[in-house]
Amino acid sequence: MTDFKRDPGRPRESGRVFEFHFYYRFSPGEDPPELETLLASIIQANGRKRRDILRAALLGGAQQAGETADRAEDSDIAGLFEEMFDEF
Repeated sequence: MTDFKRDPGRPRESGRVFEFHFYYRFSPGEDPPELETLLASIIQANGRKRRDILRAALLGGAQQAGETADRAEDSDIAGLFEEMFDEF
């Protein structure tokens, strides 16, 4: 068995790497114009700037999705309580 040694250089960053290979079709009328602007800026950006744009978009979307899920969960729970107290 051969021992592989890394060449000295830039230290490896921690974390997991995600690679994207897909197409997205922008549909006018369905998709908001802000999405088209965001997609165009991602295509035009390179390197770290592209990563920063994607990160900001994903974090913003994740936060909004979490808030929507919380509201839906709250309304489901409220509905359960209403059903429980309707019987009394």
